[in-house]
Amino acid sequence: MRFQLLSSVVTLGFLAAAPLAARGQDAPAASQSEVIELAPVKVTARKREEAEQKVPISMTVLEGEGLQVPAPASNNALARNAPNVGFTDAGGQSSNLFSIRGVGSFFPLSADDTSTVMYVGEAPLSVYGPPPSLLDVERVEILRGPQGTLFGRNTQAGAINIVPNAPRFDWELEGTGEGGTSGYGLGELIANAPLVEDILAARLALRYSTFDGDIRNVAAGGRDGEVTVGTARGTFLLEPNDATSATLAVSYDRHIDSNPRFLLRDADDFPVSEVDPRTKVDSDSLGATLHVTHDFGPLVLDSVTSAQRNHSFQRLDPTDGLVFGSLTGLPPDFFNVSGADLAKNTFDERIYQHEVRLSSPKDDEIAWTAGLNFFRSELDAHRDGRAVTPAFATTRGLMSNDFVTNSYSAFGEATVPLIGRLDGTLGLRFTHEDKWADYDFDGDGQAGVVASFRQHGKLSDDFVTGRVALSYEWAPELTTYASVARGTVTAGFPSISANTPLGKEEDAFPASNSWTYEAGFKSALLDNHLVVNGALFMNDVKDGHLVVFDPANAAFNIATLDYRTYGGELEFTAKPMRGLSLFGGIGYTHANLVDVPSDSATGARSGNRVPNIPRFTANLGAEYRVPGEVVDLGGDFIARIAWQYAGDRAVDVANSFDLHDYSVINARLGWEGAHFSIYGFVQNAFDERYETWGQNFSATTQSVRVGQGRIIGAGTTIRF
Repeated sequence: MRFQLLSSVVTLGFLAAAPLAARGQDAPAASQSEVIELAPVKVTARKREEAEQKVPISMTVLEGEGLQVPAPASNNALARNAPNVGFTDAGGQSSNLFSIRGVGSFFPLSADDTSTVMYVGEAPLSVYGPPPSLLDVERVEILRGPQGTLFGRNTQAGAINIVPNAPRFDWELEGTGEGGTSGYGLGELIANAPLVEDILAARLALRYSTFDGDIRNVAAGGRDGEVTVGTARGTFLLEPNDATSATLAVSYDRHIDSNPRFLLRDADDFPVSEVDPRTKVDSDSLGATLHVTHDFGPLVLDSVTSAQRNHSFQRLDPTDGLVFGSLTGLPPDFFNVSGADLAKNTFDERIYQHEVRLSSPKDDEIAWTAGLNFFRSELDAHRDGRAVTPAFATTRGLMSNDFVTNSYSAFGEATVPLIGRLDGTLGLRFTHEDKWADYDFDGDGQAGVVASFRQHGKLSDDFVTGRVALSYEWAPELTTYASVARGTVTAGFPSISANTPLGKEEDAFPASNSWTYEAGFKSALLDNHLVVNGALFMNDVKDGHLVVFDPANAAFNIATLDYRTYGGELEFTAKPMRGLSLFGGIGYTHANLVDVPSDSATGARSGNRVPNIPRFTANLGAEYRVPGEVVDLGGDFIARIAWQYAGDRAVDVANSFDLHDYSVINARLGWEGAHFSIYGFVQNAFDERYETWGQNFSATTQSVRVGQGRIIGAGTTIRF
C-alpha cells in the first residue's frame, strides 16, 4: 500500500512536469520515426564485439523496444520472445530453468544442473538465485547451443547473455513510475555521472515493483501469487588511457512471491488454491564483477572476476486441500489444518569465478580467443519438515546437506579464412571438476523416517566440449553456415534428499552429453530494410537430466534418459516504411525419448515426448511511430503490440497429460519526447491463465502451476 501511494505521487509529479518537458520537445534530435533502415546489431556472443550477422550461431538478440519485458514475470516473458526457447516455471528455488530446442534440465537436480546458463555482465547466475530483473540492460543475447567453448560448463542447450548498460561520460537522470490493476506498481531510477572527465564514470540503477496476486486462496483467505521485486546495480568505469579499461559492477536482487506450486487443474473458478499457510519464496542475490581489459596491440587481455552470495527460503504447505480432496475423496477441509504438513527449505550458495583470456585485435583476419577459467560453488541446503499426511513421509525431519564444486578449464576458439569467402571455426574446452557432498539427516523424533543418517560422497570428472563450423559469405548480405558441437551438463549429487530420510544413500547422477548438428543462414535484404535469419538443427542427448513425479510420496526422483530433438527456427525484423517496425519468429521442435529400457520404472517409453517442450513456438509484433508534429506537439506517438504463442507440452516423461497451448498479447500506446514520455499498457490482454508446469497425481487428479494474469496500467518517464 505504501508503495502504491508512492507510485501515485511519483506519477502525478511526472504528469505535472509534462508541460515543461513538452516545451523542450520542439526539435528533438533525430526522431526515431525518421529512421528507415535497420541498424546493425553488435553482439559479444564470441567474447568480442562483432556484427550479429557475421556470427555463425543461431541467436535472438533483444534490444531497445524488444526489451520491454513485464517486470513481475520476466523469465517467462523473455523465453516467449525467442523461437524454440522455453522456461520451466517450477516455482520454489527453481528460478532460472530455460530450455532451448528441446534440450534442458527440467527440474534442478543440483545447484549447477541447468543446460542453459544465464550470464549478467559475464557472471554466471545460479539456478537457485532470483530471476534477473532486466534492469537498465543494453541487450540480451539468447545463444542457441551448445555454447560450451567460450561460455563453458553446463551450456549444453545454450546461453543467455545479459549485457547491462555501461557507464558513460555524460550526465543522465531518468525516473519511471507505473501503476496498474491487481496492485501492480513499479518505480525505477537510473542515474549516470562522469566523476572525472573522460577517465572515471559511474552509473546507478534502482527498481522496485509489486503485484498483489490474482489466485484466490479459499483456506488462508486473500490472494496468492503476490510478487515483490527489488533490484539495484552500481557500476564504475575507469579508462585511464586509450588501451585500458576497468569496470566494477555491484548488484543486489531480491524476489519474494507467494505463487502456489500445486493447483487443481479442473477446480471450479480456476485458478484457486487451498493451502494454509500460503506458499512463500524469498530469494536474494548479492554479487560483484570486475572486468579489466588492456589492448597490447597484437592481442587483447581480458580478466573477469566475479563473486556472488545467493540465499533462498521457501515455506510450502504441500497438501493443497482441493488437490488432496480430489485424490482421496475426503473433504478438502480435512487437509486445511494450518502447519500440519509443512516444509521449510533454505539454500545458501557462494559462487566465485575467475577467467583470464587473450583475444585477437578487432577486425583481424584471423579471429581467436583463448583462456583459463576457475569456478567454485559452495552450497548449503537445509530442510525442516513435518507431515501428518502419509504421502509426505520423506519430507519429515531435519536435512542439512553441504556441497562443494571446483571446476578448472582451458579453452580456445579460432576463425580462419580458408578458401575465398569460406571461413572455418574450431573451438575446444577441456574441463576438470571435483565435487564433494555431505548429507546429514535427523529424524527429529518423527515417525516413518530413520533417527539419523550421514553420507559423504566425492566424484571427479573430465570432459571436452567444443565446436567446429564452416561459414560462407555469398555476398555482404548473405552468409550460410554449418556446425557440429559437443555439449555437456556435469555429473553431480542431488541437492534435495529423497533417500536419506529412509536410511539410504543418495546416488550421484551421471553427466549428460550431447552432439548438436546445425545449418543456417543470415541475410539482410531490400537495402537493409529486412533481416531474415534461419536454422535447422538436430540434438542427440545421452543421459538427459529429467525427473519423475512420484505421487505416492509427492516427490521428484531422478531419471536420466536419452532423447533426440530436431527442427528449426525462422526470425525476421523489418522496416517496410518510415516509422513502422515489424518483428517475429516461428520455431518447431520435435523432441522424443529414445532407447528407454523396457523395464523402466519411470513410466517413460521410447517415442514419448520430452516433457515441457512445445512443438511450435511463435511471436509476431509491430511498432508504429508517428511524429508528434502532426498535432504540433513534437516527439513521437508510439503504438506497439506483440503476440506470443507456445504449443501444448507433455507434462512428464510418461506423457500422463498435456499442458494446454496458449497465446499472450501485450500492447503499449503512448507519446515519447526527448525528456518526457507517457504511456498506457496491457500485459496478457485476454487474461490467459496459461499452464507452466504440472504433476499427475492420478487418472482423475492433475495439478498445474499457472502464469500471471492480465495487468492494465499506465506509466510515465522523465529524463534530464
